[in-house]
Amino acid sequence: TLPPGTHTLQLLLADHNHVPHNPPVVSQKITITVK
Repeated sequence: TLPPGTHTLQLLLADHNHVPHNPPVVSQKITITVK
């Protein structure tokens, strides 16, 4: 659970061992506001 306020999120893809790919595969950043 995120506390109230503005937060920036980005998805980072990884393998089955939770190790990020090389080079990294990332999404665009999004900004959300939690009330």
